[in-house]
Amino acid sequence: MVFTSKSLETMIVEGGTGNWAGKEERLKHMKWVVATRNLKSTWTQGEEAHGSAFLIGRICGIKAALLPESDRFVIQFDRYADLSISNAWTHNRNPIAYTSLGTLGIDAEKVEWKNFPTSTVQVSHAGPSAEAPTNVIDQARAMIANALSIPPEAVKITVAF
Repeated sequence: MVFTSKSLETMIVEGGTGNWAGKEERLKHMKWVVATRNLKSTWTQGEEAHGSAFLIGRICGIKAALLPESDRFVIQFDRYADLSISNAWTHNRNPIAYTSLGTLGIDAEKVEWKNFPTSTVQVSHAGPSAEAPTNVIDQARAMIANALSIPPEAVKITVAF
């Protein structure tokens, strides 16, 4: 879970949620990112209640942030769903907190997923996991759809062994 002042529109421009200085190695093994609203920043872009969860994204990779600080990164996601969960933030001093969807009352099977719109799909640095083939196929599907200006659902990929 991240505590952010950024809007979905800014996340689309940046290719995910960032610019974080957390434990990248630990994030490589996470499946979801939940964005919670920080209204106390002087430049907050969203209007959701302070501390509320407003978005969940399915993580597909980690990329370096386009900032001078070399230790910052962006958490990429390929699908997202809108949320409205009051008081989800843990009041942690760090803007990244590790939790579970169950703790937040989120069922990933019951949310209304949307494709995360990006102009290009970044290569995942997420390392091997049980979901790596799915992420690779989803990224390839998104890249093909983007190149052909068609919805990703229209791209069918068959893998033959």
